[in-house]
This record gives sequence, structure tokens and C-alpha cells, in this order.
Amino acid sequence: MGVRGPAPKPTSLVVFEGNRGRRPINDREPKPRMISPKCPAHLDEAAQKEWKRLIPILRRMRILTEADGIALANLCQAYSTLIKAQTQLTANGILYKTKSGYVQQSPLLAIVNGQVEIINRLCREFGLTPSSRTRLVADRDDSPQVDDYLD
Repeated sequence: MGVRGPAPKPTSLVVFEGNRGRRPINDREPKPRMISPKCPAHLDEAAQKEWKRLIPILRRMRILTEADGIALANLCQAYSTLIKAQTQLTANGILYKTKSGYVQQSPLLAIVNGQVEIINRLCREFGLTPSSRTRLVADRDDSPQVDDYLD
């Protein structure tokens, strides 16, 4: 059975707000290093391009850690799939005629809609939507990060 209820508030936010719920704070929460994950080799060209576009944005937001590679790769690959499906949908149209003469909605429309849902969900995880950014608390420290020395 899955985890129930809404996602918990990040510990840093609970501490910042003063633990109004008086629930025990997880003082042993894992804290991954703030370094960029490596781009996976299995990503296609469009996904790799999106990876290279997002890494600097997430680094500036100070929310990218070494543990975020899989989720970021999924976001980039979903974006690439969306581009391919949308290109085909634009070229072929939303409707098509079957062999028996019936007009149907293109299956590409379901692929596009599915990828949009995946992308929106993952963008919220990374704070890449306006409303999700209001829920994030980032470190205000302007000191250089480990990644700043690796480039």
C-alpha cells in the first residue's frame, strides 16, 4: 500500500516556521550534497538539451542535489517525448480516418496529454512552477557551491 495523505512539508520549512504542529522533527533526515548529477547517457538529444538548460536554473535556485538525477532525467525525457508527439500531431492533425472510414481522435493526443501531466508533476517537485516556488524555502547563502569549482 502506498503512502497516504499530502506530501510532508520539508524539515527546513517546519523549523523555519517554528513547528506549529508540535510533531517530532526528523533530525536524521538525509541531506544529499548540493552537486549536479551527471547527465545519463540514455537520454536522447532533445532530453540532453533540456538537461543542459535546466541544470543552471536549478543550481541558481539552490535546490539541485546529487540525489535528483533520476527525477530530472525523467523530466527531460518526458519533455523530449512531448516534443516528438506534438510535432507529429501538428503535422498530421488531431483527427484521422480509420480503414473503415470512421473519423477518430489521434492517439498522439493521449501521448501529449500524458507527457504534459508527467512534466507538470515533476516541475512541481523541482519548484519550476510559479505556485510551487511559493512553497520552497531556499538557502540564502551566496557562498560558492561545490559545483562552482567543477566547471
